Amino acid sequence: MLLGSRLKVMMADLGLTPESAAQALHVSPRTVRYWISGKTLVPYAAYRLLRIMAGAELPSPGWDGWHMHSGKLWSPEGHGFLPSDSSWWGLLVRKARLFKELYDRETQLTYLLARAGRAPTAGEPAPPAPVRQPDGELPDRRSRTGGAAARPKFIPITL
Repeated sequence: MLLGSRLKVMMADLGLTPESAAQALHVSPRTVRYWISGKTLVPYAAYRLLRIMAGAELPSPGWDGWHMHSGKLWSPEGHGFLPSDSSWWGLLVRKARLFKELYDRETQLTYLLARAGRAPTAGEPAPPAPVRQPDGELPDRRSRTGGAAARPKFIPITL
């Protein structure tokens, strides 16, 4: 009975009639009406297929917990997003990615300067990020002559 009432609400929300739902699922309209009334059980596969075909559910991996309802995209945490929100979504993702890149560079610079024994100054540019080799490894830090690369000297702080 619970799935039948959910089917009824979902169909109303999506603007589907028993006839249009029956046509999409290749069953008779009477079968859909029986499902809605609770006379017969709704096959879960039919319920889910109707949600996917109507665009109310996102079937791809990575979208688990996300769903469409009342014209909004709902996150697993319960936040609803309107279609107009998507205009800033790409910008937000790009800004977050750039922030992470800059934060990683700043962390790397602070670490290198700490190893060199001095504190970073305001506005000091971060060193370039190391370029990964095709196999995913960072480049070897040895010089072309085979010796170890010059390391900054560590200056101990005494109190």
